[in-house]
Amino acid sequence: MKKIALITDGWGRYVTYTWIQGYRNYMAAHQSDMDLYIFQSFGNFSMDEKHNAGEYNIARLPDFSEFDGILLDLATVSQPDLIAEIIERAKLSNIPAISLLEQIPGLYHSGIDNYEAISRIVEHLITEHGCRTLNFIGGPEFNRENQLRFKAYRDALLRHGIPFEEQRVIHHNYEIETGIQAFSTFKEKNLLPDAFVCVNDNTAVGVCLAAKEAGYSIPGDFLVTGFDNEDKASYYEPRITTVGFSKADIMENALLMLEKIWNGNAEETYIYAPFTYVFQESCGCVSQNPPDREEYVIKRIVAEARQSDMQNWMMDLNRVLLDCSGYTELAGRMQNWLTKHGCGNIYLFLNPDIFMSENMDALPELPEDTYQTEGYPEEMSLVYPPLDGTNRLQLNLKEILSLPQAEATRGQNIYQFCPLHFREREIGFLIITNCDYLLEHQFLFETLNALQTSMEALYARLTLRKMNKQLSQLYIHDSLTGLYNRMAYEKLAMPLFHQCMQENQPVGIMFVDADHLKYINDTFGHDMGNLAISSIASVLRQHCPAESVSIRYGGDEFVCVIPDYNKQKIQELAHTLQDSLEVFSANSRMGFPIEASIGWVIADDPGLTLNDYINLADEKMYSAKKARKAERKI
Repeated sequence: MKKIALITDGWGRYVTYTWIQGYRNYMAAHQSDMDLYIFQSFGNFSMDEKHNAGEYNIARLPDFSEFDGILLDLATVSQPDLIAEIIERAKLSNIPAISLLEQIPGLYHSGIDNYEAISRIVEHLITEHGCRTLNFIGGPEFNRENQLRFKAYRDALLRHGIPFEEQRVIHHNYEIETGIQAFSTFKEKNLLPDAFVCVNDNTAVGVCLAAKEAGYSIPGDFLVTGFDNEDKASYYEPRITTVGFSKADIMENALLMLEKIWNGNAEETYIYAPFTYVFQESCGCVSQNPPDREEYVIKRIVAEARQSDMQNWMMDLNRVLLDCSGYTELAGRMQNWLTKHGCGNIYLFLNPDIFMSENMDALPELPEDTYQTEGYPEEMSLVYPPLDGTNRLQLNLKEILSLPQAEATRGQNIYQFCPLHFREREIGFLIITNCDYLLEHQFLFETLNALQTSMEALYARLTLRKMNKQLSQLYIHDSLTGLYNRMAYEKLAMPLFHQCMQENQPVGIMFVDADHLKYINDTFGHDMGNLAISSIASVLRQHCPAESVSIRYGGDEFVCVIPDYNKQKIQELAHTLQDSLEVFSANSRMGFPIEASIGWVIADDPGLTLNDYINLADEKMYSAKKARKAERKI
């Protein structure tokens, strides 16, 4: 059985399912003995670059020399250094490597003739529609697809005696927002053209949106072309002229080329899939075979229903994973859930130190350098399935690759390797076998997000257990939140307050109270209520100064005593806490908001006690809570 490695990055939170379609189509037609190992990242989705680095690290997992063929889909990878690293590793492996979509020197190539495709589009605009000023809106400058399309645009201008003007070119990315911003920039500079040549359909739609918003009409005021022939091109108004091709065809061609290379009869280093021109209203043409917009509406309704199902499934998955006490239990529940949705076996591998956190009580403090941000440990702990009972296997990469293959009941399998990480720190990876359903319906991202959130929460709970044991002799920490408890009021808070009063230093007193906790407990259960409390505490720990004393004052109440603090600082801190809670709530996917009301005072009168000031801050908090309730009613 041949092993093929595919390195691919998602488009936002979406996978390129057409690669899977192409593989399945080829296998059905040729009955070849090839398994596909997909190393999947979602590295261009988050605004957090450290999170993206954790995603992209999965590309460093495979030792290419362990495979029979390599497929590289690097078009959406947003880190040029990583792209260069992957390409260099592929070349050094001496294994046949094929680049999908992009032409990369020194590698085989399966794609389309991007240069010819854009050349014909520009020729059409010039010769059929008389355009003399044409602006180009491109993707990332380092992207080779983008470079070829730009070169074709520039060369076509020069062939027709039209001067190339650098000011009429903007490169950014492949999203709709690029088209919107590019149009605004050209408009501000009085550089609106006869036609916009866009690198893809997304940017073309962005141009059309911005033009309409500014009062222009297309094709009345200028022409627009795209590339890729996505649904948005033909269902937009006006329909967008574009270039159509099939990524499934590109994958099939790549697999055919690999077999020719193995058999020693590969005649070319590249293979092109066919493409078609779709001339439509956005360039002044009349669409010859316009799709049925009613059919599109029906598809959208079905897609929205499926999206609603996915959200319900994700809530169920979050609930199932929330109260797990260990990683093996968590993976077992994940396996049961995935089986219900058409997936095969899963394999959970964790760094040995992460897995050992289940027995944290018996371990010393783990050093920071135990964690890695690039690459993976030489051996990983097989957490699930527990093949040898209570003792977990330590496997190297070669053994890891052979494990799912040895358990497979049929050939032609797809093994999806998905990174697990806490921001940039890798903790392991998950292998899912034949998860076509998740991929086709674009559920993979949400599923992995639910797993990672639960693993991080579990790790936090396990770590907190260790901390509580280490600090148990002090009796001043709250076990749920990790903050100080009421016993710390007399031991830490009061001495700190008296010292500041004696030294004439102002003290910030902040009172924080969780909002709608009764609703959360009654509706979602006390575990979720505890999660809301611990989430607020986490934000306090993150942002309150290190020298402050933060106390869980009551069930859902917190008091922070902050030395040498003035009005401006405490106002800024209150705003920071609210902003962080808002971000945390938006990203938590818990089904309810995590919010708190905050009141504060500055203690500068030695005649009042700490308890007096806490009561004053409590009153201000209560006023703030009433105001927030009134705003929500409005």
